[in-house]
Amino acid sequence: MQTSVLLLGLLFLLIFMGVPIGYSMGITAAVTLKALHPGIPLIIIPQRMFGGTNNFILLCIPFFMLAGSLMSLTPLFNKLIVCAEAVVGHIRGGLSHVNIVVSMFFAGITGAAVADTAAVGSLLIPAMVEEGYTKSYATAVTVTSSTIGVIIPPSNLMVVAALASSTSVPRLFLGGFIPGILSGLAQLVISLYKTRGFPKRESMTWKQRAKIFWEGGPALVMPLIIMGGILGGIVTPTEAANISVVYAAIVGGIMVRKNPPSLAVLQEACEEVVSRLAAVMLCVGAAVVLGWVMAIADVPEAIGELIMSVTTSPALITAGMLITYVVVGTFLDPIPGILIFTPIFLPIARQIGIDTVHFAVTMVFGLALGLATPPVGSCLYVGSAISGLPVDKFAKDLVPFVISIIVVLFLIAYFPPLITFLPSLFMK
Repeated sequence: MQTSVLLLGLLFLLIFMGVPIGYSMGITAAVTLKALHPGIPLIIIPQRMFGGTNNFILLCIPFFMLAGSLMSLTPLFNKLIVCAEAVVGHIRGGLSHVNIVVSMFFAGITGAAVADTAAVGSLLIPAMVEEGYTKSYATAVTVTSSTIGVIIPPSNLMVVAALASSTSVPRLFLGGFIPGILSGLAQLVISLYKTRGFPKRESMTWKQRAKIFWEGGPALVMPLIIMGGILGGIVTPTEAANISVVYAAIVGGIMVRKNPPSLAVLQEACEEVVSRLAAVMLCVGAAVVLGWVMAIADVPEAIGELIMSVTTSPALITAGMLITYVVVGTFLDPIPGILIFTPIFLPIARQIGIDTVHFAVTMVFGLALGLATPPVGSCLYVGSAISGLPVDKFAKDLVPFVISIIVVLFLIAYFPPLITFLPSLFMK
């Protein structure tokens, strides 16, 4: 137990000191390994880091990122916004609801919350301000709705969770579908309440809606191609990600053939994907090493014994896990969070009868909330950069949306069929 305290204490000390997450995990692993087994050469650390990232399933992450970037450079993304307007734009406070619904649509393509914030925010925050919403509210709804992007499949975080828990990626994708929709609906309830004083927009006719959905078909069909191919056993998640890039490039290219983006813009989009991917892979590699060191130091077993000595109630243990995800997620990025907590909590979850898919999806959902909460939420600072508002200026408007997401988190945690129904239905 003393080793567990020292290891986790050093890790969180480095994080609080501002050391980047990847370096914090690597340093902790190296120090602990040298202290416990001084005879093992440290050259094993980079070797295991490489081995941890040298995994075929991780290839789908950069391709889903690139597909989202390509969509944002073509009319495909605008088509999603118009389709969202056709669904909820006529309701009082329409643009606020459109912001949430388009995030749900976009989530089915990119699997990345930050990409969602950047794409949706750059278009809808100025449009909402022009229509009379406060810049604070427009930024808050954009930031929180972006968290849906890592819950509704495909999801980069689900891929990492599948790797960490040795679970099927399609099962986690399916498991996140209902929770993602519930999160969107919960935020729509808050949006309806907060915008009740806004005038109604003119309602579209069904003929106009049909035309919009027909024209938006190329964008809307993309998630169907991705998930249909995976669930039908036609392609793997990695192959589906590749197909999404080719689809976005060809269909988007046809749409912008008269005014294509410059090579400089395409290069910038690719560089951004590579930059984000490098950060992800550093965290994955460092976390794999840390997990290995934790295993040989018996950290998961020690923490499990400690928790089970305090309480054996599944309800209380589940509540403790959820609170940990929400609290720690405020200062820890979801990817290292997944890779750190999976080896610690998964054995405990199995011991009290929690299904692995249920555990993994709940963990991703809880940690993803940290993307929209201070002090280190990635979506938070992208939204701030787009709107020009400091985080403290729109933090108050975040609160009701964050509370609605926490309610959904506890709902899916204590009612497992919301997660396990679709995987059990489609994955025999």
